[in-house]
Amino acid sequence: MSSCEDISPENWVHHKVPRALPVGQGHIQPPTRPHAVSSSLPTWDSVIAWSRREKGAREKVEYSYPRFFIGKPIQNLIHRVRERLHIHGDTISSMVFPSIRIANYCAGALKAALKTSCPDAIPDIYTIRFFLPFEARIHEEENTWTDFSVVVFPTDLTKESMLAWMDTGAGITTRHAQFCLENLDFLASDSTCPSFQTLAPLQRHRESPTLNPWRLSAPDDLLQVRAYIARLVTSERPELKRVSAEDVLLFPTGMNAIFCASEALAALAPNSDVVAYGWLYPETVHVLRRSPWNRAISLKWGTDEELDELEHMLKNPGHHVTALCCEIPSNIKFISPNLERIRQLAHEYNFIVACDETAGNFVNLDILPFVDVVLSSLTKMFSGTSDVTGGRFDTPLPSTTPLTLVVVNPNSRHYTRIQSQLAIQHESVYCFPGDVAALKRNSANMAARVRRSNANAVPVVEFLQQHPSVKQVSHPSLGPTSRWYTKHMRREGGYGNVLGVVMRDPKTARGSYDNLDVCKGSSFGTNFTLAIPYVQLACYWDQDKCEEYGLPRHVIRISVGLEDAGEIVGKIRSAVEEAEKGEGET
Repeated sequence: MSSCEDISPENWVHHKVPRALPVGQGHIQPPTRPHAVSSSLPTWDSVIAWSRREKGAREKVEYSYPRFFIGKPIQNLIHRVRERLHIHGDTISSMVFPSIRIANYCAGALKAALKTSCPDAIPDIYTIRFFLPFEARIHEEENTWTDFSVVVFPTDLTKESMLAWMDTGAGITTRHAQFCLENLDFLASDSTCPSFQTLAPLQRHRESPTLNPWRLSAPDDLLQVRAYIARLVTSERPELKRVSAEDVLLFPTGMNAIFCASEALAALAPNSDVVAYGWLYPETVHVLRRSPWNRAISLKWGTDEELDELEHMLKNPGHHVTALCCEIPSNIKFISPNLERIRQLAHEYNFIVACDETAGNFVNLDILPFVDVVLSSLTKMFSGTSDVTGGRFDTPLPSTTPLTLVVVNPNSRHYTRIQSQLAIQHESVYCFPGDVAALKRNSANMAARVRRSNANAVPVVEFLQQHPSVKQVSHPSLGPTSRWYTKHMRREGGYGNVLGVVMRDPKTARGSYDNLDVCKGSSFGTNFTLAIPYVQLACYWDQDKCEEYGLPRHVIRISVGLEDAGEIVGKIRSAVEEAEKGEGET
């Protein structure tokens, strides 16, 4: 990997100052470039329409955040597969996954849902594996990227299928779908349903050119990305062992890393509990509840009093806690946990600490001495360009394509146990080489981009703190828990580039967002400034619950980018002024 610290044009997505884009346009330059992981939601109403899954809000969108939207290349692959299998009409739907194991997991979840709602129904749910016939393979690994699996199910189960797609984070990526579509005619299909067993329409002979253009370069790209992350995530404490490339596992998405980590940790102690400490990202909590834990215990405030409650609980022999999950800082409250005390409790009661540091990132933070699993979405600052997704979880103590890294901490006393369980989960994981190559290219100057965006966030925070229309600013540098974040900062680390702002008047929040002339949509940690009314997008159907736990429904999350800091502040100032002017006119 390049060690260049310059922010070169290749890693600067927007060559001009980013602006609010039309609804549905991908946040990537040029706009026609494929695989954006965020699409424009330029008004408050457009965010609500998206969250309500209104048809008009989605029909023109080709790419968006992959766990919540089936990208155009995936839609095209599904369409061709249905034609091939003679599936017609709206009563039968389909989902595509890169592995048969995840397809079977989805099918199992759908059958369980059907059994709950209609106990006497005959499950009309099938998995179909598409594969390159043996006689057509030139190399042993020829089928690595051409193979994929499909789940066919009644359309009434669409909601349940999307839950499986979102919570596992293991759906096929748009780059991978595009590749499979190009080679579909060379593939045969197999299924327990005879009508879905087909021969390849075209015969590929062994003397034909290889189908897999990444056969030779993919392993080296993957190793370089793993080694680069191992170097960045290694602790600054000289007494700790360095993380090696062999300790790093790559998963296709950030959520897939969380899913696999949860499944692996739950397998270590069947019928035990997991603790969700603090306000975690909602999908993380969903994953914990889907995994085979005895129960997921939520301590949503993330306070010292809740740690007292946890300690009292742990003293009771009837409670067996295997893992605690937290975030530093939390997304969207930006509060930080007392990892030192959590580590002490973990040592005394022998549970594993899993911490998601996506909003802080490992250039800013050194948390390996205190946690057993570090989770981080590589879609965010590691990539920055908004055209590839990814995540990782480090077990220091464990696309429209998301890529996920798992680093097993060689210093952890749980190292061997976690490593062995993760290996089982990793057997069916497919990280498409095109996504790995994009991640490798995008991440080369991560440290420089992180430090510049850290610095750019400071004047934004200061401006908003002083503005009379602003009720509250949430940032890791602010509030009583900032001392916990500061304890884990690296020597050249900062407080990150993501913040939340709450206006005194919800109407001002709506008006400010509508008038804000920066990119607006899902995700954060992009090279360009990106804003979203978080609760309206991520928790639209649970707004009352959010307010019960101190998260206002009109909070706006701002991810500060690499543009000129003065221009960013100027755009925010203008947006608030326009909003206030509009209030005066009504």
